[in-house]
Parts: sequence; structure tokens; C-alpha cells
Amino acid sequence: MLKLQRKDKPQDPILVVEKLYSIGSANDNNLVLDEPGIDSIHARLVASDGHVTLKDNTSARGCFVNGQRVTQKMLQAGDTLRLADVEFDVHDFVVDPQAPEKTNQCWQLVADGSWLTGQTFIIPADKRCVLGRSSECDITIAGSHLSRRHVELTVVGSSLRVHDLNSANGTYLNDELVDDDLAHNGDHLRIDVYSFRIVSPDNDLKRTRIRTPIPDIVKPVERKSPISTPKRWKTKPTSPGNRDEPAPVVVTAWGVWVGVSALAAILAVAGYLYLS
Repeated sequence: MLKLQRKDKPQDPILVVEKLYSIGSANDNNLVLDEPGIDSIHARLVASDGHVTLKDNTSARGCFVNGQRVTQKMLQAGDTLRLADVEFDVHDFVVDPQAPEKTNQCWQLVADGSWLTGQTFIIPADKRCVLGRSSECDITIAGSHLSRRHVELTVVGSSLRVHDLNSANGTYLNDELVDDDLAHNGDHLRIDVYSFRIVSPDNDLKRTRIRTPIPDIVKPVERKSPISTPKRWKTKPTSPGNRDEPAPVVVTAWGVWVGVSALAAILAVAGYLYLS
């Protein structure tokens, strides 16, 4: 990945982050240059196999690498690129591990997504900082879905004001779409596919943001299920469970003897009366 540093403007480098990268005066270019002599689509940068190649788009005033006009040329760190009258220094994109130490007195945007990972952008404390796709911005990220002037960042006391500039795809602070809001250390800024962690100067890094405490969660009272009672099934009156059944007769030897004796006595009386 390469980055382009304009020679005529003290601004953050322009990062070449896409495989097909167009440069011109039309608003739908990745990098918009409003200077005279720039065609609507002046040139393209094509990334392949770790290299970036400049391709002139038959521009009227041409593309130049190290002072020589070219129609197609592989760019390398240290080259000087000129499109019409606009000049850039070409640098390798390398994350400086000492960057946080060098910039710890300024607000910073530290890229933490899959794009621009580890890259740090400085927010000046003395002026409004505009981030967008145009080379006129203070921070230029030439992503195809960013607006030319996407968002404005301003240091306000111990906060960072985030003001969306009517961008096409919106500005998100802590995953909420915002038009104008205040950010603090540790907040998350997202514009299209680019995401950043907001870092405040050292005198704020040691402060802990007081957030609204989460109320204690009251454990719900456990309700015991009522004591179950046996179900009363509805049955017909003639059902076996509802009838009065006669008790079974138990026959014993003593009962048989008594019965036989009683029968014999009855027969004897009956015979006597018959004979009389």
C-alpha cells in the first residue's frame, strides 16, 4: 500500500486503499482534485500483487513520474508524481510504532477496522478538521463511498465535536447515526467501511469516563407451584367405583354344621306335623 503526500499543502498523507483507484475532478473519483488542468478522470492507480501502477486516462495535461511523462508506470516509494500541476511525494504505508508517543498531546483517530489498521490521524486543536475524499480536506481518505467533505471534527474543551457534513452514507458514533454530537476518549467513530477509536491527549487518558451505572438486577422471586390436588374424574353412577357392592360371604365348617342342623330340625318338625 502507498500513500501520497501533497507537496503544496501541509496535510495528512492520502492513502491508496483500494485496488482500483481513480483520480480526477469529477465527484465520483476516489480522489477528487479541483485544481485547473485536472480532467474529470485524469488517471487511475491499479493495485496488483503488492504493486501500484499509475495509468494515464488520456489526460490533456498528462501524468508525470520523476519529471517524465508516462502513460503507464509502476510507482515506488520515493517517486514524485505530478498530475497537471499537482505534485505528490510517494511513500510506503508503514505504521510508525512511535506515532502515539509523538502525538500524545493531540486528539487522534486510530484506525481499528480491517481498513487502515493501525494508521493514526491527528486532529489539530486550533482549527476545524475536515475528513473526506477530496484532496482539499485536512484528512483525505480516498474511499469510493466517502463524501468529498464527509465529517468535521473540532476540539471543544475536553470533548471532540463530530459534525456530519450532509454526507451520503452518514457518520456513526458508537454505532449510532449522528448529525452533530460530542465524542470522548475511547468512543468509536465509523464512516462507511472505515472505523476509528477516538483517543484524547494524555491529560484526558488518565481520566475515567463516568458512565451511568447499570442498575442492580433484582432477582425475580421464585414462585412455588401450588400443591396439586387429585383430579376428580366425572363418572357415571353405575361405574364400578360408584356402586355399593355386597360383601362376599365367607363359608366355614362351623357354618355348614349349623346350617345342616337347622335344616334337619325343620324337616323333623314338618314330618311330625304331617303325621299328626
